Amino acid sequence: MDIRYTLPNLTSTLQIIGCHVGNFQPNWSFPRHHHYLFELLHCKQGEIKQTIGDRVISFGGGDWLLIKSGISHASENGPDSDYRFFNLHFDLDDPIIRERLCEADYVIIRAEEAARLSLPTHFGAIEDALSHNNRTDTVDDDKALNRLIIQSHTLGIISEFIKYGEKAPRPIPMSDEKRQNASLFETELAHAIEERLRNDNNGKIEEIAASLGISRGRCTHIFTKVYGQSPRQYRSNLVLNQAKHLLVHSTYSMEELAERLGFQSASHFSRQFRRWTGMPPSAFRPKFVLSPSNKDG
Repeated sequence: MDIRYTLPNLTSTLQIIGCHVGNFQPNWSFPRHHHYLFELLHCKQGEIKQTIGDRVISFGGGDWLLIKSGISHASENGPDSDYRFFNLHFDLDDPIIRERLCEADYVIIRAEEAARLSLPTHFGAIEDALSHNNRTDTVDDDKALNRLIIQSHTLGIISEFIKYGEKAPRPIPMSDEKRQNASLFETELAHAIEERLRNDNNGKIEEIAASLGISRGRCTHIFTKVYGQSPRQYRSNLVLNQAKHLLVHSTYSMEELAERLGFQSASHFSRQFRRWTGMPPSAFRPKFVLSPSNKDG
């Protein structure tokens, strides 16, 4: 057999929170805030003043906006018209995708450009799925399909932003956040930290920092600057991905899984997995395992 194309196994999670289409009346506002999630916004109608860091931009009908996690932002509608919108918060634990999404504090796609992309198609599918999912006569199978539609088209929107970000001019870093683009040295140092995190699940952050001749605080600062998450968060995502893979592709008991993943006990692993995903590991594991004789599948 001649295999010409291949892709490493992928076990990652897309978390979607607050996916909705709504309407705000004139003089509506939302105060400055920030969170660990990425935020997608689409203005269906009207125009609001969107403050991102120390920058104020006009956000109007047909425009799209992606705000990086951790960036402070606020919204304010004027006195003359309603603001109709689509809003979605999400997170991804794939480090390669996260790195691309964190290259700019925000990306705005104006209506004229958005119309030439696949954004209207993706949004139309999500809006239909949301509408259908809220009907009282929707059967369980339909709800399952609607969830898949929302997830798949959310990924489609994210991919459009990544492709657009490759050719769009980058906004100047914001002064009030005191951020600047990572230098080549900082990027290479962050990659060295990432390699150590990936190869040693049990190594302490301060030990990794010491091996590179820097303080723990500088280690965390540089890594977060490049990857958009702290070393501790990154390591948690690595362990979570490994746990998901083993739950799906092996027959290890919970005690064996906990030991392999570096947890003190099966109950400790179960509590942490529930904290990460909202479900116990037993619920994530398939009811039927295809190759019971091969634990590593």
